[in-house]
Amino acid sequence: MKVWIYYLSEPFHYQHQAFGDVEFSNAWFSIKDQTLTIRSGYAWDGATPKWQPLGLFTVGTPDGALRCGLPWTYHATLVHDVLCQFRHQLPLSKQQVNQVFDDQLRELGFPLRALYVWAVNKFGPQDFGGAS
Repeated sequence: MKVWIYYLSEPFHYQHQAFGDVEFSNAWFSIKDQTLTIRSGYAWDGATPKWQPLGLFTVGTPDGALRCGLPWTYHATLVHDVLCQFRHQLPLSKQQVNQVFDDQLRELGFPLRALYVWAVNKFGPQDFGGAS
C-alpha cells in the first residue's frame, strides 16, 4: 500500500523555462505559459525511497529540516513527483525534469542538492515521454 506523506491544501504555481511551449492539463495539474499549476488535493511521498515500518516512524531519504513549517524539499519533491507520475503524457525529457528539480533545490540553497539530483537521475524513473 502506497503511503502519501504530504497533501497539497492549496494550488501551487512554479514557473520554469523547461516548460517552454508545453500546454497540458489533467485533473491534478496544468502547464501553460511556462507555469506549472498543481491543484489542491494532490498527495505525494516526498523524497524517496522511504518506508514506515508498522506506521510508527519513517526510515529513508530525509525531506530536510523544517523551514517556515515545511520540510526543506517540500515543493521540489512535489514538482518532481507530479512530473514523474505523468511523464508518459508530457513532452518533457528526463533531463528537463531533473533540471527543474536541480534548479528548485539550488534556489533553496539545499546543501545536499548534488546528491539528491544524482540519486533521482540514477535511481528515479528512466522512461520519459519527451525527447532525450
